[in-house]
Order: sequence, then C-alpha cells, then structure tokens
Amino acid sequence: MALLAVAVLAGWARTIRTGALIDQYSRADCVPVRFISRHTRAWDYTLKTREGITVRISGVQMPGGRIDVRYMPDGKVSVAANAGDYIYPADVRFDRTDERLYIMASGVPAAFGGPQTWLFEYDLRRRRQTGRARVDPSVLPQVCPVDKSD
Repeated sequence: MALLAVAVLAGWARTIRTGALIDQYSRADCVPVRFISRHTRAWDYTLKTREGITVRISGVQMPGGRIDVRYMPDGKVSVAANAGDYIYPADVRFDRTDERLYIMASGVPAAFGGPQTWLFEYDLRRRRQTGRARVDPSVLPQVCPVDKSD
C-alpha cells in the first residue's frame, strides 16, 4: 500500500519550469553517450574527482534503466537516478565545479497517463541524490549529442 501511495504521489508531482536544478543541468558538461541500438542511448564513462577518487558512471535508456555510479577502488555502487518503470535516462551531465551529476529521464509511466520528464541531481562527494523534480521538457536544452567515434 505504501508503494502505491509513493507511485501515485510521484505521478502527480508538480511540474516545474524554472529553478536552480534546471539551471545547473543546463550549464553542466555532457557525459559521453553512445547508441547501443538505433534508439537506445548508453553511458559508460569514468572520471576522477578532485580528491582523486575514480568514479564510473553507467546506464542505459531502456526498461529498468537507471544511472549507477561505482566508486573505485572499493567498488561501492550507488544509484544516481532511477525514475521508475517506463521513464528512462535520456541525458547525463557533470558539473566539475560542484562534482555533481545531472540526469534527465523521460517517458510515459504505465500507471499514470501522459509523458513525464524528471531531473535528478547526484552529489559525487556525498555519494547521494540531492535533488529530484518533474520538469516541463520545453524549458530544457537539447540532449547531449551521441559520440560518433564508437
């Protein structure tokens, strides 16, 4: 019952058109993305924080898709963004100044009609999600281009 209540509330979340989360996502640098099939984007990128910690960012734009971060050398994995069923990651960006990931996910959830777009903020230093909001996709920049070198 509690899971259903959370799902219902997530479906009815207020959609924002302005705010710090949108601004930060818009200014962040693209994390390299590639196609693994005609319409499926994937991320597998490794970066180093200012403290010298290696972090691998990975995920796929598909059912069950989410963005994970794996910290090396301890191998601890955290979920940076998981928007739920039928809402898939579509764009991943990194702000080097604040060492935060910004993830945009979109889709049409099975239980609640109508398309949804979500932004997530994940703090690599604190190893936790620090922001999440449903957004109007018309206020967002284009998704990052696919790396054609693969």
